[in-house]
Amino acid sequence: MSFRYFKHWLRFSSVQSIIVLALVSIYNLCGASAQTTPKGGIDWILVVDTSASMRGVGGTKNIFEPVKNSITEFVNTARLGDTVTIYTFDKDVTLNADDIKITSNPDRGKLKQIISSLQAEGVRTHTGKAVQKALQHSALLNKRADALGRTVSIVFLTDGLEDVRGIPNPVLIPSNTQFLREQQCKPYIFFVSLGFKEHEKQLNDFASNPALCGKGQVLRDPGGVQLNKLAQNIRPVLITPKLDVNLPTTNLQPVLPGTTTEPLNINSISNVNAKVSLQLEDPQQSGIRLIPPDRTIDLVANQATVIPVRLQIPAEAKGGASSLRLVLAIADQAIAPITIDLPLTIQSKLQIQPKRIDFGSLEVGKTTETQTLVVRTNISGIASLQLQGNSKEISVAEPSAAISLQPGETKIPVQLQVADSNFESDRTFTLVLTPDNSIASHVSTEAHLHILMPLGRKIVIWLLLGLLVLLITLIVVCLIQRKTPLELVEDFRTRKRLEGALVVLEPLPQSSQDEEISLTHLQKGRVCLSDLIPVIAATNSDAELVTVWRAGKKNIDLRCLKGVIFVNTKKINTDELYDEDIIEIDNVKLQFNWIEHQRPSEPSSGQTNF
Repeated sequence: MSFRYFKHWLRFSSVQSIIVLALVSIYNLCGASAQTTPKGGIDWILVVDTSASMRGVGGTKNIFEPVKNSITEFVNTARLGDTVTIYTFDKDVTLNADDIKITSNPDRGKLKQIISSLQAEGVRTHTGKAVQKALQHSALLNKRADALGRTVSIVFLTDGLEDVRGIPNPVLIPSNTQFLREQQCKPYIFFVSLGFKEHEKQLNDFASNPALCGKGQVLRDPGGVQLNKLAQNIRPVLITPKLDVNLPTTNLQPVLPGTTTEPLNINSISNVNAKVSLQLEDPQQSGIRLIPPDRTIDLVANQATVIPVRLQIPAEAKGGASSLRLVLAIADQAIAPITIDLPLTIQSKLQIQPKRIDFGSLEVGKTTETQTLVVRTNISGIASLQLQGNSKEISVAEPSAAISLQPGETKIPVQLQVADSNFESDRTFTLVLTPDNSIASHVSTEAHLHILMPLGRKIVIWLLLGLLVLLITLIVVCLIQRKTPLELVEDFRTRKRLEGALVVLEPLPQSSQDEEISLTHLQKGRVCLSDLIPVIAATNSDAELVTVWRAGKKNIDLRCLKGVIFVNTKKINTDELYDEDIIEIDNVKLQFNWIEHQRPSEPSSGQTNF
């Protein structure tokens, strides 16, 4: 019975039947036969759980003695030329017997003494590290000069779950997957699970790993009741010729018509030397042709071999899935032909023309003239047309429904609708045609459209923008001047007007009302002193008051028109007036008052007079 059928029997058999069938399965894989015995024999690696639970500590059944008896039976039935390696494990892994070769009965006696001395006194169950040690040892065996034709068989006997509590840097079971890949399908691995309680599920995943090429099994024997039959049925030779093959689905990428595929690497391993030839079955008559290796493939027993094949796809091939089958035939028919399904997908051709469409100029709220896209494809189905890129507020008016594609050429009329709320601009975006067929990639073409805005709307927009700019400017000025808009308007209105007042100190006027002359009430930007004070007109001197703006600040200057003018006892031609300045013209003395406009302090000369 092969591994393939054994998996189905496991679902429906009782525990006892499972053990019996499992042992028979091991026998079919590794049973004795004089005609097919490898020259080098079998390298046995026995890995034994020596945690205290194996001898009943914790309330379980003491199965350690039956386990040792079973290992002894292995030794009794081992053939000349076989080797036996024994590992024990609990919290750590110990090598008890290292490749002891069976050449005579004394070799068996030496092994029996080692088996008899085994004790189940350990704590914890470091299964992952035991797997690691066994695979490392298997790798060393397969590197020996006489490894060709020999078979490595690893047998684990354990009663419980992996338990690595308190163990620093433990090696977990799944972490050994890399060692499996490095082994290239060479060792057989049998996990014999003996516990009554929960079974270690990670062993199932590990034994079914594709890197083992179907050479892994987990055998359930709660309490070890069938261990005596285990030794009787595991034999050191493979008697049934067998070929295991698999094709990773990652190799089966979609291909284009008129091309040749990259090599499809078929992983294969045989337990006997064999010559294999390849044939392609094409039920759909698609015209796909197999390009096999140039010669018959030679498989060496127990050595993984990669068979590269390529497929020639005709140019007229229709897109979609092709139900191909690859048949591997053995030259001497010792192994029945094996069929591999090749679910090859032929990628569709999808092309679109032109590569650029200019829709011209269009006012907002209107629809463009019709432009035509031409699509060429080798598939049938439906597709959708969408806009991508700088296409905000632009929509597809035509086609309004899904597009029907047929093999050959399909013409698609296209119209675009521009939203009424759009602005004038030049738009470049992409028209993307996406088919519903997953094997076909989308195609695209570039589109250009100049969007126009009506003149009336432009005028309104520019007016609004102008008002907005004025409003922002007014707000900024108000913030800088710290004045309200009304105050700013008043400032602008009185910008060129004189401010302040003149007080006549000498000679005093006859009327007290004439002592102070308000410049603000004059509402003028320039005035002569002789026009304000008649007594000055009788002198040979005169001056004028003028409003001047400097650095954004309003000032009032006194300019001498004739004669001699003094300000604060200094003779001047033109001088800026400040609050409480004294103006002297001949025998006339005036005081200029302008509240909050005091003369700034003059800087010190740096000299000190004593």
